[in-house]
Amino acid sequence: MKIRNAQPWDLAQIVQIEGLCFPEETAFPPRMFSYLIRYAVSLVACEPDKKVLGFIMGYNSGKAGAVYTLDVHPGYRRKGIGSRLLASLEERLALLGAQAIRLEAALDRPEAVELYRKAGYQERELVRNYYGRGNHAVRMWKNLDVSVCLTM
Repeated sequence: MKIRNAQPWDLAQIVQIEGLCFPEETAFPPRMFSYLIRYAVSLVACEPDKKVLGFIMGYNSGKAGAVYTLDVHPGYRRKGIGSRLLASLEERLALLGAQAIRLEAALDRPEAVELYRKAGYQERELVRNYYGRGNHAVRMWKNLDVSVCLTM
Protein backbone atom coordinates (compact mmCIF):
# COMPACT_ATOMS: atom_id res chain seq x y z
CA MET A 1 0.00 0.00 0.00
CA LYS A 2 1.22 3.46 -0.90
CA ILE A 3 0.07 6.85 0.39
CA ARG A 4 0.27 9.65 -2.16
CA ASN A 5 -1.35 12.96 -3.04
CA ALA A 6 -4.85 12.58 -4.40
CA GLN A 7 -5.22 13.40 -8.09
CA PRO A 8 -8.24 14.40 -10.18
CA TRP A 9 -8.41 10.89 -11.67
CA ASP A 10 -9.02 9.51 -8.14
CA LEU A 11 -12.32 11.41 -7.86
CA ALA A 12 -14.62 8.58 -8.96
CA GLN A 13 -13.13 6.13 -6.45
CA ILE A 14 -13.19 8.75 -3.66
CA VAL A 15 -16.88 9.48 -4.31
CA GLN A 16 -17.64 5.75 -4.36
CA ILE A 17 -15.91 5.18 -0.99
CA GLU A 18 -17.67 8.21 0.52
CA GLY A 19 -21.01 6.69 -0.55
CA LEU A 20 -20.11 3.43 1.20
CA CYS A 21 -19.11 5.24 4.40
CA PHE A 22 -21.77 7.92 4.80
CA PRO A 23 -25.49 8.19 4.05
CA GLU A 24 -26.42 10.45 1.14
CA GLU A 25 -27.65 13.26 3.40
CA THR A 26 -24.25 13.64 5.10
CA ALA A 27 -21.89 12.57 2.31
CA PHE A 28 -19.78 15.21 0.62
CA PRO A 29 -20.88 15.86 -2.98
CA PRO A 30 -18.44 15.15 -5.83
CA ARG A 31 -17.88 18.88 -6.44
CA MET A 32 -16.61 19.29 -2.87
CA PHE A 33 -14.12 16.46 -3.35
CA SER A 34 -12.98 17.94 -6.64
CA TYR A 35 -12.33 21.23 -4.85
CA LEU A 36 -10.52 19.56 -1.94
CA ILE A 37 -8.28 17.53 -4.25
CA ARG A 38 -7.13 20.80 -5.82
CA TYR A 39 -6.90 23.09 -2.80
CA ALA A 40 -6.56 21.04 0.39
CA VAL A 41 -4.05 18.48 1.59
CA SER A 42 -5.63 15.38 0.09
CA LEU A 43 -4.03 11.96 0.36
CA VAL A 44 -5.07 8.51 -0.85
CA ALA A 45 -3.97 5.06 0.23
CA CYS A 46 -3.79 2.87 -2.83
CA GLU A 47 -2.65 -0.48 -4.10
CA PRO A 48 -0.06 -0.79 -6.90
CA ASP A 49 -2.90 -1.18 -9.43
CA LYS A 50 -4.11 2.32 -8.39
CA LYS A 51 -7.16 1.04 -6.52
CA VAL A 52 -7.96 3.59 -3.80
CA LEU A 53 -8.50 1.93 -0.41
CA GLY A 54 -9.06 5.10 1.58
CA PHE A 55 -8.45 8.83 1.68
CA ILE A 56 -8.02 11.77 4.02
CA MET A 57 -8.42 15.48 3.40
CA GLY A 58 -7.51 18.40 5.59
CA TYR A 59 -6.06 21.88 5.65
CA ASN A 60 -3.77 24.15 7.60
CA SER A 61 -4.55 27.69 8.73
CA GLY A 62 -1.78 29.34 10.69
CA LYS A 63 -0.86 27.17 13.65
CA ALA A 64 -3.98 25.01 13.46
CA GLY A 65 -4.87 22.22 11.08
CA ALA A 66 -8.12 20.37 10.53
CA VAL A 67 -9.25 17.05 9.14
CA TYR A 68 -12.20 17.42 6.77
CA THR A 69 -12.79 13.74 6.27
CA LEU A 70 -11.19 10.33 6.57
CA ASP A 71 -12.78 7.36 4.80
CA VAL A 72 -11.58 3.79 4.38
CA HIS A 73 -13.38 1.38 2.07
CA PRO A 74 -15.42 -0.99 4.32
CA GLY A 75 -13.67 -4.01 2.81
CA TYR A 76 -10.26 -2.74 3.94
CA ARG A 77 -10.95 -1.52 7.47
CA ARG A 78 -9.00 -2.69 10.53
CA LYS A 79 -5.81 -3.03 8.50
CA GLY A 80 -4.13 0.18 9.72
CA ILE A 81 -5.02 2.23 6.64
CA GLY A 82 -6.90 4.93 8.57
CA SER A 83 -4.07 5.26 11.09
CA ARG A 84 -1.47 5.59 8.35
CA LEU A 85 -3.52 8.16 6.48
CA LEU A 86 -4.04 10.18 9.65
CA ALA A 87 -0.32 10.10 10.53
CA SER A 88 0.59 11.15 6.98
CA LEU A 89 -1.81 14.09 7.09
CA GLU A 90 -0.48 15.14 10.49
CA GLU A 91 3.08 15.16 9.10
CA ARG A 92 2.05 17.26 6.10
CA LEU A 93 0.11 19.76 8.20
CA ALA A 94 2.97 20.06 10.70
CA LEU A 95 5.34 20.88 7.84
CA LEU A 96 2.90 23.63 6.86
CA GLY A 97 3.09 25.08 10.38
CA ALA A 98 0.27 23.36 12.25
CA GLN A 99 0.91 22.86 15.94
CA ALA A 100 -2.48 21.30 16.66
CA ILE A 101 -5.15 19.54 14.61
CA ARG A 102 -8.88 19.33 15.16
CA LEU A 103 -11.53 17.06 13.75
CA GLU A 104 -15.13 16.09 14.33
CA ALA A 105 -16.21 12.49 14.77
CA ALA A 106 -19.76 11.14 14.76
CA LEU A 107 -20.85 9.88 18.16
CA ASP A 108 -22.72 7.02 16.50
CA ARG A 109 -19.39 5.74 15.09
CA PRO A 110 -17.49 4.61 18.18
CA GLU A 111 -14.86 2.87 16.02
CA ALA A 112 -13.91 6.23 14.49
CA VAL A 113 -13.75 7.95 17.89
CA GLU A 114 -11.53 5.11 19.14
CA LEU A 115 -9.22 5.41 16.12
CA TYR A 116 -8.69 9.09 16.91
CA ARG A 117 -8.20 8.44 20.63
CA LYS A 118 -5.50 5.86 19.83
CA ALA A 119 -3.83 8.46 17.60
CA GLY A 120 -3.68 10.90 20.52
CA TYR A 121 -6.76 13.04 19.93
CA GLN A 122 -8.76 14.18 22.94
CA GLU A 123 -12.44 15.07 23.11
CA ARG A 124 -13.00 18.76 23.78
CA GLU A 125 -16.65 19.46 23.08
CA LEU A 126 -19.94 18.07 21.87
CA VAL A 127 -21.21 19.52 18.59
CA ARG A 128 -24.95 19.00 18.45
CA ASN A 129 -26.61 18.19 15.13
CA TYR A 130 -23.26 18.33 13.30
CA TYR A 131 -24.31 15.53 10.94
CA GLY A 132 -27.97 16.58 10.79
CA ARG A 133 -30.79 16.73 13.28
CA GLY A 134 -30.12 14.35 16.17
CA ASN A 135 -26.73 13.24 14.80
CA HIS A 136 -24.11 14.70 17.10
CA ALA A 137 -20.33 14.82 16.84
CA VAL A 138 -17.48 15.23 19.23
CA ARG A 139 -14.78 17.78 18.42
CA MET A 140 -11.34 16.36 19.13
CA TRP A 141 -7.91 18.00 19.22
CA LYS A 142 -4.34 16.81 19.12
CA ASN A 143 -1.23 18.85 19.84
CA LEU A 144 1.54 17.96 17.42
CA ASP A 145 5.15 17.39 18.36
CA VAL A 146 6.60 19.98 16.01
CA SER A 147 10.17 19.15 17.07
CA VAL A 148 9.86 15.93 15.03
CA CYS A 149 9.05 17.93 11.91
CA LEU A 150 11.95 20.30 12.43
CA THR A 151 14.35 17.42 11.92
CA MET A 152 12.77 16.28 8.63
